[in-house]
Amino acid sequence: MADESNVLPTSRVVRWVAIGVLIALAVVLYFRDARTLPPLTAPSPTASADQPAN
Repeated sequence: MADESNVLPTSRVVRWVAIGVLIALAVVLYFRDARTLPPLTAPSPTASADQPAN
């Protein structure tokens, strides 16, 4: 059985750091913008303006 090294290749470390940064950026953007965005199920404000009055 061959001896296995515990050292990770540099490319794998860089890949995991990049994935971690992307996840952290997505979380930061979510919490920064989610407080000002309307819910997806909310009717758009222009929907009632486009319909003619009865």
